[in-house]
Amino acid sequence: MITSSFSGDIINVSLRQIGATSIKEVRNGIMYIAKFQLDDEICVTYVFNVTKRDKYYLQRVEPYPISYGDFEGEGEVVEFITRDIRKFRNAMQSHNFPKFLQTANVMVQLSHAIELLFLERNVSAEDMEGLQHCLTAGIEKIKEIREHSPKVEQ
Repeated sequence: MITSSFSGDIINVSLRQIGATSIKEVRNGIMYIAKFQLDDEICVTYVFNVTKRDKYYLQRVEPYPISYGDFEGEGEVVEFITRDIRKFRNAMQSHNFPKFLQTANVMVQLSHAIELLFLERNVSAEDMEGLQHCLTAGIEKIKEIREHSPKVEQ
């Protein structure tokens, strides 16, 4: 527990240095919630847990939830969040940013809808194949757009 608390303190100081507006320790140094208020409308929030193996499990919960998985140490967590916040600050300059957030939230809704479908219904093989085809086409479209879109400078 001493290691977790010490590591949490290191992360706390490091995240404050890069602009965290709020860091809350939950459950005695095992879970942390860090918020970055980037402007009046955009808050980027991360939750990370110190696991029993002294690894860190990180997820972003706002402006849309996404899991990033395990990290080896507090340095990796801070580096990842630093890069992620830099990307958000850059992306916010785009006139398409609100549309991006809407699209990201639709993806979250899609994930929940698929989960409910398969947990609550007996889906036929044909429907399953059609849905899989549709989703694969969506991924291919994203790859196509990525290929012809210019990279953002960082």
